[in-house]
Amino acid sequence: MQNLLTRLREWWHNTPRATRTGMLVGAGGLLVLFVALGFWATSPNYTVLYTGLSPADSAQVVQALKEKNIPVRTSGGGSVIEVPAEHAETARLELAAQGLPKTGAPGYARLEKTPFGMTQTMEQNTLRIAMEEELQNTIQHLEPVESARVHITPGNDSPFADSRTEPTASVVVTLKPGMQLTRDQVRGIVHLVSHSVEGLKPENVTVLDSEARPLWNGGDDFASDQEIVRARREAERAYADELRRQIQQHLDRVLGKDKSSVVVQAELNLDKQEIQSQRVEPLDPNRAAVVSETRTNERLSGTPPTAGGAAGIASNRAETPMYPAAPTTTGVGEYNREDSVRNYEINKQVEHIVRAPGRIERLSVAVLVDESVPENAVTAMRAWLETAVGASPNTPNRIVTVQRVKFDTSAAKAAEEERKAQEAARRMATLWKLLPVLLLFIVTFFLARVIGKQIKRPTPSLPAQRPVAALPGGGTLDVSIGEEGIVALHSEGAPSEGGALTPIRRRGEEESFLEEEMARAIRERTQPELLEIQKFAQNKPEHVAALLKNWIKG
Repeated sequence: MQNLLTRLREWWHNTPRATRTGMLVGAGGLLVLFVALGFWATSPNYTVLYTGLSPADSAQVVQALKEKNIPVRTSGGGSVIEVPAEHAETARLELAAQGLPKTGAPGYARLEKTPFGMTQTMEQNTLRIAMEEELQNTIQHLEPVESARVHITPGNDSPFADSRTEPTASVVVTLKPGMQLTRDQVRGIVHLVSHSVEGLKPENVTVLDSEARPLWNGGDDFASDQEIVRARREAERAYADELRRQIQQHLDRVLGKDKSSVVVQAELNLDKQEIQSQRVEPLDPNRAAVVSETRTNERLSGTPPTAGGAAGIASNRAETPMYPAAPTTTGVGEYNREDSVRNYEINKQVEHIVRAPGRIERLSVAVLVDESVPENAVTAMRAWLETAVGASPNTPNRIVTVQRVKFDTSAAKAAEEERKAQEAARRMATLWKLLPVLLLFIVTFFLARVIGKQIKRPTPSLPAQRPVAALPGGGTLDVSIGEEGIVALHSEGAPSEGGALTPIRRRGEEESFLEEEMARAIRERTQPELLEIQKFAQNKPEHVAALLKNWIKG
């Protein structure tokens, strides 16, 4: 460890000033980046707690949150309050326990502060205002509604019919941006108000939006008709959209996406019909069922009486029955009579037919196909559509039309480019979020690399001596150039008298000889530039000496 510190200290002292300054600046930037990342990672993620608060409610909520040591942030002129996401649920529960925020009108709470000596008229007006405010608070809780006002006119329950009036109500709603009330929601508001006020009928309720457009007027026959027409249009639109979606899915699966466009128009009959019919067929005795049969037989035989009684009641008495006088004939009397009555069941058919609403009165299907689709595919598609919707010459109320046109793909290309731009923007946003971390890794990597290279760099050493000239006989000579001139240091390969190589360390004849041989070898084997340098050194040795001294000092 001590050796490592010593090496680091030596490396730091031997490092140039520019390198040390750059390392210090990089370390400072890295520290600042670490601190910024720490603040960014520990900064709370705020979420909206309440919106649309009045200044009084906003001040009370902020004060209560500060007392609970919960960070709070306001915007929108104080109407929007934000808190950290991890404290949102706790803050909402704490504020609810304190009855905050006090949104909406007082409602029935104003009845708790009634003054002493209130008259009956004042009491009725206070009760009406409280009811209006309660209805306002209830309607404001609906999702599309931002605010609401309710006005109630109480009726007059007079014993005289001429003076009796029914209560009425008016509701004005302000919707949130981009929101709309459906017919069911409007109907729900009407029923809420009508069932909250005694004696109030739905037809006596009026609902308006913030632009004074009527949403409900139950007492107007025209409005009722409009409601029926609107319901029919909605039913036709829903049926046409569903049929168009199914046909478009099949065509996209067969022809390909963006190769066709389908338009469906439908007219529905929403009337409920009940048909009762009775049909009597001619009587067929061979198949008819006998209900009853009556037969009468009367027969008289023998000689009739010769005389009869006088006409009248006395002649018909039981004790003296008299028969009319028989004709004066000589033959035997005989009288026969036979009657037969047969009753048959009537052959009739009774039908009771109930037709539910929603029958198709007229159906039109129009399809545009891109001209890139083959003609045989268009023909097959037309036949399939006619079969699917039931179009035939016998059903003129169902029409199928197919045409080939050239599709404009500029919108699709623009949409695709927009999608790619949004995807690129999303990737850039993600990259910007990850940029601090990437910068941190990059700076750390380069600093570690630079420091590692500086630590592992070996201590500078003198270059190895190499032979610069060859001696006669194949030997080499090592020389040194300094202030004393060219000095021979060692020779190799030059045999001595004893046959061994000896270093040159004497000055004298041998030295002069060696210097001459060395100069000759340099002239023969070095480059021309060295010869020029040698001539310059021989002619102006003082300049060469001064140059070497300045170089060594620098």
